[in-house]
Amino acid sequence: MDTMLVEQIVIANQLGELRRMTEWLHDSGNVMCIANDILFKLDLCANEAVANIITHAYDDKKHHDIILEMHKTAEGTNLVIRDDGFPFNPLKMPEHELPQGLAEAQIGGLGVHLIRRMASRCHYRRENGFNILSLGV
Repeated sequence: MDTMLVEQIVIANQLGELRRMTEWLHDSGNVMCIANDILFKLDLCANEAVANIITHAYDDKKHHDIILEMHKTAEGTNLVIRDDGFPFNPLKMPEHELPQGLAEAQIGGLGVHLIRRMASRCHYRRENGFNILSLGV
C-alpha cells in the first residue's frame, strides 16, 4: 500500500485532549481532501478508542503520549493509534449484545461495538511495548 499523504499528532493522556484531537482530525482531513462522511466515522472511532486508552490503559498519573497518524492512500483512509498502555486488543472483545429493551440497557460498553461498525478495516498488534490499532474507512 503506497502512502500518498500522512498527518500526525501527539496528544497527552488527558480527556481534555480529545477536543484538540478532533480539531486535528478534521483540519488534516480537509487538507487531505477526505470526505466529511469518512471524517465523521474516523472521528467517532478515534474518540471512542482514545477515550478508552486515557481511561483504562494506565495505572499511574504520569504523562503518556498517544500518537495518531492519518494516512490517505489509493485504497482509502487509515487512522493508526499508538499508546504505551497495558496490552489490550479491542478486537478480541466479544460482540456487544443489544438489550431486549430499555430496562436491560446499561450505560457504556459500546465503544468497541461502534468502532467495529464504523471502520471497514480494523487491525491490532502489540509491538515494542506499544498497542497499535489501525482503522480503515
